[in-house]
Amino acid sequence: MNRFLLPLLLREPLTTLQAVSVQFLLNQSLFAMAALQLLWLLLIPATGASTKYDTILVVATFSIVATFLVILLPVRAIPKLKDLKSCLVRSERGSLLFLCLAAMLIGFLYALRHSAGGDELSSLKAANIIASEGIVAAYKRVGWLGEQHPPLLPILFALTSKLPGPDLLLMRMVSNLFLAGAVAVTYLLGRELYNRETGFLAATLLLSFPLVIRLSASPIMDIQLAFFFSLALLLCLRLSRKPSYPLACAAGVVIGLGLLSKYIMVLVFVVLFLCIFFLSSFRAIKSHLLVAAMVSLSIFALWLLYASQIGILDRQIQKILNFTGIYHVTRNLREAALSRQPAAPEVASGDADPAKEMQNGIFRLGLETLFTRLPSSFGAYHAPLILFGLLYLVKKRDVADSFLLLWIGGVSISLFLTLPDHRYFLSVFPAIAMAIARVQLKFPESAERAVLLSLLFGASNLYLFANWVRESHLFIVMP
Repeated sequence: MNRFLLPLLLREPLTTLQAVSVQFLLNQSLFAMAALQLLWLLLIPATGASTKYDTILVVATFSIVATFLVILLPVRAIPKLKDLKSCLVRSERGSLLFLCLAAMLIGFLYALRHSAGGDELSSLKAANIIASEGIVAAYKRVGWLGEQHPPLLPILFALTSKLPGPDLLLMRMVSNLFLAGAVAVTYLLGRELYNRETGFLAATLLLSFPLVIRLSASPIMDIQLAFFFSLALLLCLRLSRKPSYPLACAAGVVIGLGLLSKYIMVLVFVVLFLCIFFLSSFRAIKSHLLVAAMVSLSIFALWLLYASQIGILDRQIQKILNFTGIYHVTRNLREAALSRQPAAPEVASGDADPAKEMQNGIFRLGLETLFTRLPSSFGAYHAPLILFGLLYLVKKRDVADSFLLLWIGGVSISLFLTLPDHRYFLSVFPAIAMAIARVQLKFPESAERAVLLSLLFGASNLYLFANWVRESHLFIVMP
């Protein structure tokens, strides 16, 4: 770092970092994106994560060629890209149609190539059992379903068995529809918080995150969570600007459907609580949010009663608690506080304590998520853009920026304290896309090239992930 910047950095860190980011985004962003992409590809064989050397070499070669093509793109081509974007943004209906069709096409093409994995096969088995024998049989015979998942999406997947065509591909198309919905909601959120251009760019960037496309081409519950989570926050945001009890009920229904899709949807209450605490516009609608909460919990309670009736509720609660890091920590503290007995003898080396093993496993999962899975999920090439996007949110901190920060921070901290699986972070991906879009639009000179390069890198990484099997981990994950 320039020695003249160091004293200023110590006195005014945010201002200095902002000045550095301006110069970076104007001059070095494309080279940094390319360097991070190539470094990530180099680390894959270096860490033993994969030995698909030929595929990695193809992706690296493509990345280098794509970088030079984008950098050397004639200046006269940029106005044409801007004109195309302006044409799409001019009509909201046209913008939404284009984004949804693009999302469905990308998801469909990846679904055709993507190889089936463990959770997908379990989902297919559960759907077939539901279609032929009913939901109770599926919950009793498929451990993946009976131990940790609510019923809405398995039922939707089961409905595809009534349609002609390959079951797995049709189930993937159900997830693909939710991808289109998540992209549309990201656009609407960006427009609601800022403007149409921000919404359009954020929705486009969402499609450049590899994990978004990977999970959207699988009949599991993660892209659906992102859709319901984002839609619930969009409705609550509109509620804060135009209070209405029918709208509050609609938000409650969406949250309830999210809870019936994946239990981690409960974190939407954390975000709303933070919004009430920090944002005056949300404090003014506490009664409306209470109505939304009551509606959502009433819907969810119906499932809990049914789950208790068929005898799976206790098993699901215990399984979820066993996979929750904070549960093990608090249980250990409680047991230590209540214990009045002399210290127990140390456990023999061959008889490890299962609770401690699980707690250590969750900690290792957090490290694995932070250092390997999330960078791969977003695309390592996005790292500086995410950093500077969050920096600008912190620096400006108006209501819209604060809303995004509370969304990202509330979910991320909660997950790292409970179950830091990278797939659960998908609920903050739309907010991250909006943060990147905000910082990109401040520097239109480089925005088009950076977004184009992001899409090309994302496509190349999907080629690598299409038949991906992780052969080793930096950290041994769950025991």
